[in-house]
Amino acid sequence: MITIRSFVVLGLSLILGLTIFGFQIGRAVRTGREFDRCLTVKGLSEREVKATLAIWPIQFSTVAEELATLKSAMESNRVVVTSFLQARGISPDEIVHGLPVVNDRQDERIHANRPALVRYRGVTTLVVRSANVDVVKKAIQDADALLDQGITLVGNEFADRTEFIFNAVNEIKPDMIREATANARAAAEKFAQDSHSKVGRIRRATQGALEIENRDAASPEKKVLRVVTTVDFFLD
Repeated sequence: MITIRSFVVLGLSLILGLTIFGFQIGRAVRTGREFDRCLTVKGLSEREVKATLAIWPIQFSTVAEELATLKSAMESNRVVVTSFLQARGISPDEIVHGLPVVNDRQDERIHANRPALVRYRGVTTLVVRSANVDVVKKAIQDADALLDQGITLVGNEFADRTEFIFNAVNEIKPDMIREATANARAAAEKFAQDSHSKVGRIRRATQGALEIENRDAASPEKKVLRVVTTVDFFLD
C-alpha cells in the first residue's frame, strides 16, 4: 500500500540523487576545464664537462724487402713509439698492442711497373686507453717528434680515430633533468603572468635524449651535455 510517507521518502531520494548527479556533473565540467587550461613549455639544462677517457690509436708503417727484416724493423719501431709514450707520462698498462698488418706488394710493383717499390709493408697499431686525458692530449700534440726518429705515422680517415669520451653520464643526468624541469616551470610562470593565471601541478612531462658534443674542434676533450624536457603544466 502506497502511503504519504512512501512518497516523501521517494521524493527525498530523488532530490538526493539529482543533487549528487549535479555535483558529479559539475566536478566533471571543472575537471574538463582544468585539462583545457594547460601550458606546454620546454626546459633546457646544459653543462660543460671534461672527458673522462681518451682512446688514441697510433698506426705506423714499416717497409722491407724481406719478411725477417720487416719483422725486426717493426719491433724496433714499436719500442721507439712505446718509449715515446712512456716518456710523456703514459704507463705501460695503458698501452695495448694491436695485431700487425703486412702487405705483399709484389703484384703491385709488377703490374704497375714500379720495380723500386719495396715489396713488404707492415702497419703496426698501438692503442692508448687512459683516464689521464690531459696527458694523452699533450702526447698527441708532441707526436710529430716521432718523425724525427724515423717513424712513419699513418692514419685511417674513417676508422681508428682518436676519441675523448665522457662516461659519467648517469652520475650527472638526474641533476640535469631536475634543472631542465625547474627551468621549464620558470618559463611557464612567465607565460602565466601574461594571462593572469597561476602555474599548477605537472600534467605530463617528456624527457628528450641527452646530447653530447665537442665544445669545439680544437678541444675535443671538452664536452657539452644538453638535456631538453617538455612539460605540460595545469593553469589554475
